[in-house]
Amino acid sequence: MDYDVEVLGLKTPASTSPLAPYRLVVSVRNNGIHAAVASGYVRVYSAGLQIFESEVFSNTLAPGVTGDCSSIGYWTPPAEGFYMIQGYVSTPLDQVEPNNNLNPTNVHITGTPPTPPTPVALHAAQHEEGGSDEISIEGLPGRAADQQEALAHVASHQAGGTDALNVGGLLGQLAADQPAQIHSNSRHNPVMTTAAELESHRLSIAAHPAATNLANRNTTGPEIGLVPSTQVALGSEAGVGPRFLRLDRYWGSPVPTGLICLWTDLAPNPTGWTNALPPSMITGYHYIEYSPLNGGGGG
Repeated sequence: MDYDVEVLGLKTPASTSPLAPYRLVVSVRNNGIHAAVASGYVRVYSAGLQIFESEVFSNTLAPGVTGDCSSIGYWTPPAEGFYMIQGYVSTPLDQVEPNNNLNPTNVHITGTPPTPPTPVALHAAQHEEGGSDEISIEGLPGRAADQQEALAHVASHQAGGTDALNVGGLLGQLAADQPAQIHSNSRHNPVMTTAAELESHRLSIAAHPAATNLANRNTTGPEIGLVPSTQVALGSEAGVGPRFLRLDRYWGSPVPTGLICLWTDLAPNPTGWTNALPPSMITGYHYIEYSPLNGGGGG
């Protein structure tokens, strides 16, 4: 058909609504093939008596479109209770009269609407640094809009800190000298000789024959030719004790036939040793000569 506006029902207020002013709205649909403007009226009744009336109008509705037809004035319910609303809406040249009526619709007004919340006053300062409700982003995921300056935290990287540094396995050389830590012999490759092993070696006759003793003599300084007692095994040379220093060199004339030894005590000479006439090298030392046949050499 060419022109027809159909009333679908009351849209506002709802069937149960709080006590408040309302612009009454009727939902309508354009069933015609031409654009149409809907208009009419709505009336409100209380206990059978009309208490409100207003004209209603819609915007232009395209064919097949549903829209709102709103009252010009506002209706304010006088009190809580039940109200009946009815009306009539059509369009010029409307060809279907029966669907233009808004059937009587009951509305229950239940009470005063809730008090709107009090607007929150501006309070940004409360959330800023030093405010009573300062915001903290501690532990929150994401990234702050501003670049964050790193706080002083050197202690956390030191020994015992929560983020202690570890240079184990890193390449390069540390700027500061590192004191050696106490460590077992297993840290050395090859394994170092212990003090006990050195003493055992020093006292080993097999490791210190006469030829080895002579090979260990000093080659420079005022004790040239002398062999430190720590290089001489006990018993590796006849009569040699731990306080001797051996030497093989000329001490006066004629040349001694035996080895010359430096004796640091004034105690009696060891068996097989006799006094020699040494040059004056070191005051307080006594030079003696070894004569295995008790008659060999003198100096």
